[in-house]
Amino acid sequence: MLIPGTLTRDFAGGVANAECASWFGRDEGSVLVAYGDSITEADSRAHLGLHGEESWYSHLICEDEFADGRNAAVQGQTSQQVLDRLRADDVEADVIVVGAGTNDLRLGVDTATILRNLREAVRVASRRADVVVVTTVQPWHGTEADELNEGVRALAADAGAQVADFAAILAAPEATTDGVHPTVASAGKLADEVRTAVTAAG
Repeated sequence: MLIPGTLTRDFAGGVANAECASWFGRDEGSVLVAYGDSITEADSRAHLGLHGEESWYSHLICEDEFADGRNAAVQGQTSQQVLDRLRADDVEADVIVVGAGTNDLRLGVDTATILRNLREAVRVASRRADVVVVTTVQPWHGTEADELNEGVRALAADAGAQVADFAAILAAPEATTDGVHPTVASAGKLADEVRTAVTAAG
């Protein structure tokens, strides 16, 4: 019997959902690091190196498009928490993806504050990676994110970052499991969007 909340149960759940495990990186190739919330973490157990198929990150790392990486997303985190973790981490990568804001909307954080946090997160990421991709924001139930996403596109243009339009993909019918989080098929489309953004950066 697996006791709830234990590392053994956590590991078993991760194995059950895993598309792949990234316990050993390859010696050559690009490194991808992703910061965000449950839309990126999804059903992964990233702290155990297990990547679930509902995470867009898994569709890139498991297909060996990147030599190594880290899914640094944490369920429930706000843009301020993502920024704080990015500042604290001593990480260097070829590509860093930053996606946050849905939980801010859930908690009633104003658009200006979210954009300030995302702008700073992109600035910090730009010192750590050759390519920075920022994602548009999937709104929480009963909220809207049009103004926020216009601001995301503007801050990316100002910073020389790329945009992955997650919001447009997740707004499609049956694209989510609950109105917010991607299905496996949608996670693959989000991965394609990140892939396109990275390619556009040259």
